[in-house]
Amino acid sequence: MRPVYAIILAAGESRRFAPKNKLFLPWGDDTILEAAVKNVLASRVDGTVVVLGHQAKRAATLLENLSCRTVVNPDYPAGMGTSVVAGIDFWLRHADIGPEAGLLFALGDQPFIPSAVMDTVIRNYRETSAGIVVPVYRGRHGHPSIFHRRYADEIREVAGRWGAREVLRRHPEDILRVKVETESVVLDIDTPEDYELFPIP
Repeated sequence: MRPVYAIILAAGESRRFAPKNKLFLPWGDDTILEAAVKNVLASRVDGTVVVLGHQAKRAATLLENLSCRTVVNPDYPAGMGTSVVAGIDFWLRHADIGPEAGLLFALGDQPFIPSAVMDTVIRNYRETSAGIVVPVYRGRHGHPSIFHRRYADEIREVAGRWGAREVLRRHPEDILRVKVETESVVLDIDTPEDYELFPIP
């Protein structure tokens, strides 16, 4: 079975929420960050690392009782691409993840994506030979997506300039697009207005 290792990106400065950090806003009985991480942990991933940066100590404290690892990206002010690289490097450096491993990229500001949707993406990676698996809602690519580890160096190369979309553009023949029925895969919380619009549990 092809293993899948999650990288949750949670290092950003949340500038559009300043002076607040959106990841620490309430979401049900948790914060946005905790809820997002718990959903990933409840899925069928084989391991999870959360990439921290802005207010890393506070975030790490929230996560210390969860079954995930954390890594601090000191270069987080330079953009999300540096956190993508930090997450990739963590798994390639700290674990024997195997030659068929997939890297699942999730966002710390998406607490509303059900674990069942993640499992659909994971199952399609494990049961096929696709190198890239992406959830699609009404024609729009969403999160979380999975990339075979053979794309690690290529993602690392382009992450700071174009992001993973460039890798998708380069390898259309290796993409499996999985249709899902929930809009959650294409939504995130970028602004206070976004937060107010979401039905918080």
